[in-house]
Amino acid sequence: MRVEVLLFGGAALAAKADLAVVEVAGDASDVTVRDVLAALHDQHPALKFALPPPESGRLAVNQAFAKGDHAIRPDDEVALVTLVGGG
Repeated sequence: MRVEVLLFGGAALAAKADLAVVEVAGDASDVTVRDVLAALHDQHPALKFALPPPESGRLAVNQAFAKGDHAIRPDDEVALVTLVGGG
């Protein structure tokens, strides 16, 4: 399954894009947040500094944080939300 992940802040700067696309093995009923995070680690090494571990990390799915076994559907909005510092 092809998943588009929205990027913000440092992750978007590192990727030189506001979107990362990953291919995740399995059909649409089997893909989880954990699978997408693992695919991001494997397919987008420039983002590793911003990625949480696949085992314990979370992504925003349809504008709400989701962890681990949360299912990703083909029409879901998926985003990597990283910490932002400033002052």
